[in-house]
Amino acid sequence: MACAPPLPELLAEGQRVAVGVQAEVELCAGTLRAWDDHVGFVEAQLGIARDPDRLIEVFVVEDTAPWCDDVMACYIGGWVDATFVPAYEPRAIWHELVHHVASGSDLGMTDRFLSEGMAGSLGDRWCPEPGVPWPTPPLRQLLARDDVAYEHYPRAAQFVDFVRAEHGAEALVQLVDCVDRGDPLDAVERCLEQTLHGDLTTIGAQFAARAPAVHENPALCRGPVVPWEDSGWTFDAALACEDPDVQNTFRSRYDRETSALVEIPKPGHYAVDLHADGDATLEIEPCFCATEQASLWHEPESGSVWVGEPGRYRFVFRTADPTTSRLQVQLRPTGEAGAQAPV
Repeated sequence: MACAPPLPELLAEGQRVAVGVQAEVELCAGTLRAWDDHVGFVEAQLGIARDPDRLIEVFVVEDTAPWCDDVMACYIGGWVDATFVPAYEPRAIWHELVHHVASGSDLGMTDRFLSEGMAGSLGDRWCPEPGVPWPTPPLRQLLARDDVAYEHYPRAAQFVDFVRAEHGAEALVQLVDCVDRGDPLDAVERCLEQTLHGDLTTIGAQFAARAPAVHENPALCRGPVVPWEDSGWTFDAALACEDPDVQNTFRSRYDRETSALVEIPKPGHYAVDLHADGDATLEIEPCFCATEQASLWHEPESGSVWVGEPGRYRFVFRTADPTTSRLQVQLRPTGEAGAQAPV
């Protein structure tokens, strides 16, 4: 790491997180607030805490390769205690913050499978394509490894969710604390017996039978829940950078977004009307893993959306226009509930 370029200067400090950006960016009020909240969320979910006086340093850079080698984003706890995420995919911050929080607590660095499981459970989107399940190798092939193949990250997240659901967060933390990175499999087995009160074969069989379903990213599906009215849904949003709910996307100097959550009550066609005082777009994302191929079909320019599955959706409003400050969106059923999704 001696040849790594100098770190960007820290641009701003929040309560728990400080950020540096390798570009000219107007930092929006909601960015640090959201990252601070995520640190608190991770600590609360795991029942751990790091020193609140040690700010988590995050650097948003154009190319993470000088710091992260062959991965897109990374947390480094060695020569520099910092997290690096690329400007083209800032969503990676949610995953890396979990690593940063855990390693900065009493847990430190742990088994790779368990470490990626915690980060995946609390900071990633793991939704397989409908009808195409993720690989499900047995635990014996995944624990006590120097590395974890990317296709096994969802399995790691499932295992963490399984331990939390079946044994509780305290047992998970005890297991993570018991296993040191680099421990052989027999040491991991002893930790399983000590913390989960079962041998690897028994725990593996229970996990295979009761593994929770993979899920949407809990960090992304947050925001104000705006209730659905009888006639439809209306939401007024602020897109000014100084608004406390507006976050940077970092794709350009003024790129920013805000979001809201809505429970869509039934499948069907819905008309979408978007009005703003400048340029703005709407994207709709389900807060669950879809079970149908055509669960959501949305063309921003068409003014309509097909919803194949009822449930909670995230409406994301984005702009790169520095003059855009307000927008309103309305969603209403068109009466075509029995129609099929467009092809």
